[in-house]
Amino acid sequence: MKFLSIATMALFVVMSASIHITDEGQIFSNGARRPVLNSNFRMSCLQNSIYDETEITDFAAKAYQELERSVSNLDRHKFDPFPNELLYAYHIGRSQMSTFGEYQHYIIINFVGNFFAGFSCYNTRNGWATTLCRFVEGTQFYSPASYRRLYLATLLRVALNLINMIHILVGPNRGFCSGY
Repeated sequence: MKFLSIATMALFVVMSASIHITDEGQIFSNGARRPVLNSNFRMSCLQNSIYDETEITDFAAKAYQELERSVSNLDRHKFDPFPNELLYAYHIGRSQMSTFGEYQHYIIINFVGNFFAGFSCYNTRNGWATTLCRFVEGTQFYSPASYRRLYLATLLRVALNLINMIHILVGPNRGFCSGY
């Protein structure tokens, strides 16, 4: 019961701290699809900043390392195309535009470091606004079936890591039924 109370409280904190990103440009109008990070991948944030597969892979790895720390400064986000995912934003750069001034660029990852999309944030007269980065022609996307397989494989990897951590904490000779 105590665990359930703690889990409920943690969920409340997560939901209250989240920011919602919408897909106003209809980039994901064909459904929830994750881009494949391969040599065909390119992402354009406001046309003057283009990120390739290597850069995004490196940024996602750094973001995941940040998440693994016990105290992470990454902002939580809800993202329309993936309503059931708790996602995080990681700052990857900035650019200058004559219209609005400075834009901040971010990537969106999940709790295991999988890349979903990128967005830019800029200041307007009415406060902060966001716009999704666009995927350059030639970028490939996972099919819904392959995405489900990838997601299940990721969950399995996380479960195995948790089992391994429990094994390390409990120790090799102190199992649950070891007689004490």
